[in-house]
Amino acid sequence: MKNLASLVFIAIAALVALLAGCGGGGGGGGSSATLIGRVLSVTTGGPLNPSATVQRVGGSPSTSSDLADGSFSLANVPNGTTQAQVISNQVGWPVFTFNFPPAAGTTVIGDLWVGPEQVTLRGRVLNSTNAVPVSNADVSFAGQNGKSGADGVFNLPGVAYSSATQTAFWGIVGSVRANGFFKTDFTAAPNLKDGANVVNVGDILITPANDTDPPGPPYNITGRVLPIGASTGCIVTLKQGATPLRIYNVGNDGKYYFWITPGSYEITYVKGAQTAPTQNVNLTQPNETITVPDVTLN
Repeated sequence: MKNLASLVFIAIAALVALLAGCGGGGGGGGSSATLIGRVLSVTTGGPLNPSATVQRVGGSPSTSSDLADGSFSLANVPNGTTQAQVISNQVGWPVFTFNFPPAAGTTVIGDLWVGPEQVTLRGRVLNSTNAVPVSNADVSFAGQNGKSGADGVFNLPGVAYSSATQTAFWGIVGSVRANGFFKTDFTAAPNLKDGANVVNVGDILITPANDTDPPGPPYNITGRVLPIGASTGCIVTLKQGATPLRIYNVGNDGKYYFWITPGSYEITYVKGAQTAPTQNVNLTQPNETITVPDVTLN
């Protein structure tokens, strides 16, 4: 029941934040804000156990992430706050600091990924029609946020990483947004960190909003876990034989996405004690998109 209650709270809080933004009040004129989101482990793709501590930079206020789904609600944060820290309580793991737009009222800051290591995620944002660098694009990945420079290059420091396994890391979906362009998602796969602790994702092509033939989104396997909302935090794993290749942590829309080369795969679904039937997928062409039938957790 605690897990269900936390999910209901997050859904209501997100709606409140959306309505506040539409009304232009930015939090109703109060002096404090509430940050909500999830803390996830890059080693497992799921919540942390023991739970993590989420706090405003400086240590107060603070709260703990939920053991079941990683959700948290950090109340009494001053309006305008732009940073939060996550202390994982795992031996040897660093403290992670996350930046976000100024908080006002109830503010959803999304999934904050932590792990045993930190890397800098680097890439370059280009216009897909002429390969011209796109400056001032907003880039988000694993809870970290930044902007591209005049040369289109972006660097996101403090990104969670694990040298032991990249499965969850490669399953994280980042995004690029820029004025006059379609939003574009990307993943770090199949890139690894180099000797300078940099993961270079290369060029990310974004398409102008006036393009008459925009490319398809960056996935070729997609599906949905039901019931919507209650499936938040479900770990969806794409496997080939016994080997996990991709992990996706389902959000409140119930959807998951994978980008993978052609082949035959299995998809499994686990959320705590709940599971759904394993699905088999046969992808024959890299540019085809397979929509897996809906599955229901039981």
